[in-house]
Amino acid sequence: MEPVAVLSAPLSVDLAPLTSHLWAQKIPHRVIERDDAQHLFIADPAHAPRVIALIEQWQQGTLSAPQSTSEITPESAAQSGMGHARWRQQPLTVALILLVLGVFTWQHLSVAWFPWMEYFASAWPEQRNSLATYADMSLWGIWRPTLLHFSLLHLLSNALWIWVFAGAMERRQERLPILLLLLVCGLSGNLLQWWLGGPAFGGISGVVYGLAGWTGLRQTRYRIPYGVPPAILGVMVFLMCLTMLGDTLIPGLSGMAHGGHLGGLLAGFLLAVVWPKHSRTL
Repeated sequence: MEPVAVLSAPLSVDLAPLTSHLWAQKIPHRVIERDDAQHLFIADPAHAPRVIALIEQWQQGTLSAPQSTSEITPESAAQSGMGHARWRQQPLTVALILLVLGVFTWQHLSVAWFPWMEYFASAWPEQRNSLATYADMSLWGIWRPTLLHFSLLHLLSNALWIWVFAGAMERRQERLPILLLLLVCGLSGNLLQWWLGGPAFGGISGVVYGLAGWTGLRQTRYRIPYGVPPAILGVMVFLMCLTMLGDTLIPGLSGMAHGGHLGGLLAGFLLAVVWPKHSRTL
């Protein structure tokens, strides 16, 4: 049975009120972006008359919130196709979170990660402005502190933001950009942090800022509906600038690796601009 297209709408249109009704009524469907538009497909043509009626109500602005029943609440209706299925739809995001959780556990069972904190310590600060220093560094050596976290709060905060930003990207099949951001933002943030403060740093926050920059810029520039509130990027940048100012006035006040945050954010913005509007999938 072939899926049936029942609606096409601009990328800027929010289809969530309509799709919430479809989930509430257990109508299998999918929204696909193609040719600068969103296309709503339903799996069973027999549902077409009911769906078309809902679309007409939605277009007229008379579509009320989904009615709760003994089996479906408004909350569960909106999540019925996303709840448990979302974990299966976001394997890369889940794997990334499990990776940092696993490394955090390893940090408490072994001291083998200590050399990660001392990478090229002898070259800083005297040789930090020498290109030869960076030519001698390995990509793995400078990137690997990305996986380290030194407090549970820092780890959980980063895991949450990975779930929000990487999850939003993966739901749009943007797995290749996620991997690219993980590599490039980790490298750029760690290099800038090493240059500013030397070794002894860690955290995937630079990648988080890169993911935020990617989703925030492309959501605004290309109207790609990631479903991430636009204000989040602004708040994150404001807090980054505020803590940077605080550490400038009182060195060590926040203890944050500002170079990692700023380097990751700038790399995320750059990749968001140069990457094609229609992301390659993986």
